[in-house]
Amino acid sequence: MQDTNEKLLDIITDASYRLHTEIKKAYKNDNFKAYLSSVGMLDIFPCEEEPPLYDTNPGGKILIIGDAKIKDKEIYGCLKEYGIDKDRVELHIGYDEAKNYSFNKIQYNSNYRLILFGSVPHSGKGKQDKSSIITQIESTDGYPKVIRLSDGHGLKLTKTSLKNAVNQEIQRGYLVA
Repeated sequence: MQDTNEKLLDIITDASYRLHTEIKKAYKNDNFKAYLSSVGMLDIFPCEEEPPLYDTNPGGKILIIGDAKIKDKEIYGCLKEYGIDKDRVELHIGYDEAKNYSFNKIQYNSNYRLILFGSVPHSGKGKQDKSSIITQIESTDGYPKVIRLSDGHGLKLTKTSLKNAVNQEIQRGYLVA
């Protein structure tokens, strides 16, 4: 058994040296990432987070859409507490209004920063092959960030869910007041 362990250690040492040499050679020849991929080690490649191809204005509009358990005036009041002016808010409150809203007008429109969804129908203009209009927007390039407002039991636009979402985005630095 001792003989086998010594052979194994020799093989590991030789392989390690060869791997070390090949990695240095690939790095020198600007072939580092391809080499790591070829030996099944791309996961150790240091990744730099790339900036998104499309971004929106941090001080942009907030679209609030869906059925609400609060009145428009209360929505504006909640947002005012965080320093967000009424003119930055676009409301489309009500189940039917959400169903008929044309979301393609905000695609690649950098003036919109967030879409806050309350309860909405699964279908809607532009849904295509996804399970819901929300999923369609979340999985399509060029839309502002989507936040599903909920009370823990499902989509629900309430004072608490609205304040929590807005506060969280301000705290993260994603949304400016």
